[in-house]
Amino acid sequence: MEIREVIEKIKQEKYDFSKPWTSLDRSDYKEGYNDASDDIIGIVNQLDEPTKVIAHLAEKWHEDIGPVLWWDFPVEEPPYCGTPLDDDFPKYKRHFTELHIPDEVEEEPKWVVKRKDNGKYVESLALGKGIGLIAETTASLQENAYKLNSKDQADAVAVLIDGTVEKV
Repeated sequence: MEIREVIEKIKQEKYDFSKPWTSLDRSDYKEGYNDASDDIIGIVNQLDEPTKVIAHLAEKWHEDIGPVLWWDFPVEEPPYCGTPLDDDFPKYKRHFTELHIPDEVEEEPKWVVKRKDNGKYVESLALGKGIGLIAETTASLQENAYKLNSKDQADAVAVLIDGTVEKV
């Protein structure tokens, strides 16, 4: 089922109070039901739809395209990755799809936490039994600081230790 079909089915269900278990006359129930449906639709809208794969005939391949995935229809085995110039190229493959591999991968941003009172960066985090969060600080070297994967995590640590968040 496509994502758009899922969204349409949720929209159809949204205002259908004819079902016995949803036919409550209370308006607060209906408002809550509709709010929840809106939230679900918002979440489903965030999904990425898969991109359509376009198969080309073998005659359209040329050396400038480079290595591609080679198929035979109907698909009965995994594709061959390479070019017809390869020694082990299976001659029965008649269709190909291009590989789009980026030249470089963009790194996810990292976040560090700096204490307000002494200006030192958090080097390690641990939970102390009965004490709470223990944040050990280092000299003011950002390179040695503990790097967090999300800003939300960094914000939470900053609130707990009275610090500030910096993007690395």
